[in-house]
Amino acid sequence: RAVVDRIITNLGVLDVVEGGLKIVELADGVTDADLRAATEATIVN
Repeated sequence: RAVVDRIITNLGVLDVVEGGLKIVELADGVTDADLRAATEATIVN
């Protein structure tokens, strides 16, 4: 069974953490708000 620890998209890099996803890095020109608006997942600090 595979476990996902990190998600890499065209918007940025997110780590899978307890309670949701944590933003590691945003792509050039992408804001925190852009990434949050593009996902239904919970973004944690």
